[in-house]
Amino acid sequence: AVVSTQSTGEIDLDKVKLVYTTRVLNYWEQLKDFKSHPTMLKETLVCMLTWFVCASLFYGFSFGWSKLSSNLYISYLFSALGNFIAFSLTVPVCNLMGRKRAMLFFLICGIVSNCLAMPDLKLSDTWSLEYVACLIGNLSISGAFGTIYIYTCELAPTTHRGMVMSFSSSSARIGSFLGTYTSLLYDITDRRVPLAVFAGATLISAVGVFFFLSDTTGRRIPETPRDVELLAGKNKYQEVEEGGKDEKV
Repeated sequence: AVVSTQSTGEIDLDKVKLVYTTRVLNYWEQLKDFKSHPTMLKETLVCMLTWFVCASLFYGFSFGWSKLSSNLYISYLFSALGNFIAFSLTVPVCNLMGRKRAMLFFLICGIVSNCLAMPDLKLSDTWSLEYVACLIGNLSISGAFGTIYIYTCELAPTTHRGMVMSFSSSSARIGSFLGTYTSLLYDITDRRVPLAVFAGATLISAVGVFFFLSDTTGRRIPETPRDVELLAGKNKYQEVEEGGKDEKV
């Protein structure tokens, strides 16, 4: 819309002129938008990486409990309880800490739990430090999985949200079956190797979130790729007409 501002700086709604533009939003045009809008491309790639890591750890834990405890039923019972608690806490934690801080909180808890699981320490005949730490890690990564769902939807613009979610979900599919194969390393190598792989992957994801994703808490959701760039402070995407104090918004 072309908005004419008065001398007082207030917008006169009676003088707002709507400018309609037509645009074909097909698959190829949406892909080309990632090239011309680097912030959207960067955030999408980081989201894909985070989805990959979350799915890898989530399913790595889910299919690896038989290697951590002799009682498979108790392991899956505690795992299901942890998932229930994590998904129940996702929205309150996001509202309390903000999207970005909540994401980093869950990822850092996942890193710490994988590191704590490395020492050989028996807490009792049936419980070990590795077992307890992996239960905490399972809860943490479940919370991260729930948070990245919300976070990605708020980062992606309305016009490209379906494509961004499809890319992220596809990367999670790849991570889900790679995570199960990573847990098989327990049988052929030292048990610390898969834990180190999971901790390292989570660390890379946390670094990407910290440096390359913006916090969406309390911020309006972008509608177009241009909005993503403007919210990131890229003022060159702002169209301004100097003549007559007319602004294109």
